[in-house]
Amino acid sequence: MKIRRYFFFGIIVFVTLVVLSLLSWLPSAVQREGIRRYRSIEDVKAVLKIKKIFLPAYFPQYLIWPPSEIYAARKPHTIVLMHFTNFKKTDTVLSIRQTELSYKSPLKSRIEPVTIKKREEVVIKGRKGLLAVALCHGGEPCNSVSWQEDGYNVEIVAKDSVEELLKIAESTASD
Repeated sequence: MKIRRYFFFGIIVFVTLVVLSLLSWLPSAVQREGIRRYRSIEDVKAVLKIKKIFLPAYFPQYLIWPPSEIYAARKPHTIVLMHFTNFKKTDTVLSIRQTELSYKSPLKSRIEPVTIKKREEVVIKGRKGLLAVALCHGGEPCNSVSWQEDGYNVEIVAKDSVEELLKIAESTASD
């Protein structure tokens, strides 16, 4: 009689542990589809199977590689947001965001233009783009350029001159 009780108690404990482990696994399985922070671009490509991530070939000397922060998701829509810091690692000075064409990004960059002084059309490797000459909080230059390519909206925001921003954008766009 006592053996039977211990046996049933053991089965109940085992089933409870299995259910608890399944419940703890479930959020991580679901979270894989939502926006998460990643350690590297390779991790984003491996986990989310995103084939095209827009990266500049030209980096001004003050930028540090790799990105200081990377956020990405594939569902419900593909989004990648990367922040780059200056060589002192004290400030985010460049942001690159790519989203599917039909999707408005819920992620805000650490640097966003606050006061737009001028907007003008530009050409980035044969593609129409939009340049915003602007200021960030504190009155720093905070210019942005955006264009559409390969089914994505690509936006680059930099605390830098328009000339440097356009060099970065040109080196990011595909040939």
